Amino acid sequence: MSVTTLGIKLDGVTRARLGVVSKKLDRTPHWFMKKAILALIEKVEAGAGIEVLVPVEALAQDTMRHSIARRHAVN
Repeated sequence: MSVTTLGIKLDGVTRARLGVVSKKLDRTPHWFMKKAILALIEKVEAGAGIEVLVPVEALAQDTMRHSIARRHAVN
């Protein structure tokens, strides 16, 4: 199995929160992020839609760079 490193941009506040919750669980931030990503993948694979993952109110604030369909519609 090939392994590729992916990057994620986090603001300072989110990065600090990640550090706090990771320490609280006695785990690394990498472990926490990987578990969170895998949990979301499993939800979507089980049939969850975007409305299950993101509150409907927040969807209106979604920017074009976060929606593949919107991004392709503009190009």
